[in-house]
Amino acid sequence: MKQQRLFSMAFLLAFPILMAFTPLDDQSSRSKSFTVTKGGLVEVSVDGGDIRVSSWEKNEVFVRAEGIDEDNLDRLKMDQSGNTVRIEYRNRRGWNSGHTRFEISVPTQFNTDLRTSGGDIEIRGDIDGRIKGSTSGGDVILGNLSKGTVDLSTSGGDMRTGDIQGDVNLRTSGGNIELGKVGGNADVKTSGGDIRVESVGKTLKASTSGGDISIGDVGGEATVSTSGGDVKVRRVAGWASLSTSGGNIELLGASGKVKANTSGGDIRLEDITGSIEAATAGGDVSAELKPTGTGRSRLSSAGGEITLYVPENAKATIEAIIEIEGRWGRRNKEYEIKSDFKEDQYDKSGRDDDDREIRAVYKLNGGGEDIMLKTVNSNIYIKKLRR
Repeated sequence: MKQQRLFSMAFLLAFPILMAFTPLDDQSSRSKSFTVTKGGLVEVSVDGGDIRVSSWEKNEVFVRAEGIDEDNLDRLKMDQSGNTVRIEYRNRRGWNSGHTRFEISVPTQFNTDLRTSGGDIEIRGDIDGRIKGSTSGGDVILGNLSKGTVDLSTSGGDMRTGDIQGDVNLRTSGGNIELGKVGGNADVKTSGGDIRVESVGKTLKASTSGGDISIGDVGGEATVSTSGGDVKVRRVAGWASLSTSGGNIELLGASGKVKANTSGGDIRLEDITGSIEAATAGGDVSAELKPTGTGRSRLSSAGGEITLYVPENAKATIEAIIEIEGRWGRRNKEYEIKSDFKEDQYDKSGRDDDDREIRAVYKLNGGGEDIMLKTVNSNIYIKKLRR
């Protein structure tokens, strides 16, 4: 009896030690594995933590939660319904108390829906699926993705990605966006930073309220706008609409209609096949245009020089107007319209005292598509395109 009593006391003393090495139950476990098949979904909704997702070849979702203290273990839920794995965590002390991290491994063909109130979202590996997620207080980082689509947002951080073969939709209210090569469509927007995109295979929409935009080649249509910086685009296969309220615009090639508007800078358009509508309130306009007979063009400035380059064999009717503000008698001699084209392609010109304008009309190769050039108190140059 005495021996049995000693054994019982020893067990009670050892019980806390044994419990320390006993796996926690399923509901409060810091790590857990789920058997799944391709095409499934992992849903994550957590307070105060980073989410890191990576791919592997296993038909398994493995979750490891780090940084959760003992008082909050019961707030961690990990379960499975069919081919959907759900992870939920609600911190009793609020999302900004402490720092947690969720490491999640998923099959290569899988979908994600990720939400965190206070951390970064990072996705690595070759995931073929729909990647959806949002964070209220962190950065978004993606590696190269050979397949799949991306729809991610953050209210307080930067967004950076590698090359993505599918469609991309990125939104941030407080940071920069940097994209690698996009195989599909790209739609990116920020309210407080720069946008840089290496290239887009199809259609591009890019806008920012407070930074520069730099874009490589675009395989389809492009709509690009900023309220506070420069716009630079390499080449656009379709039509392009470029605008800024406070900077320069540069486009190095496009096929189709080009619209370019700025309230405070220069416009430079090269190798444009189609038509142009370009306007600036405070700078010069320079454009290389190969008219295709698909629509009229107009280049205007409220106070800068206009230079138009057109091929020697182009069929076009060019009308150039310089409006004179201030003293007509003195200023109408300061500005002029100059052309490289032959005299027989020169239709008429003059200085209108009543309208206070200097005008010239050129009918190249018998005339054709209308091109209007208009500026105020500055010069207009019409040059032969040599390339």
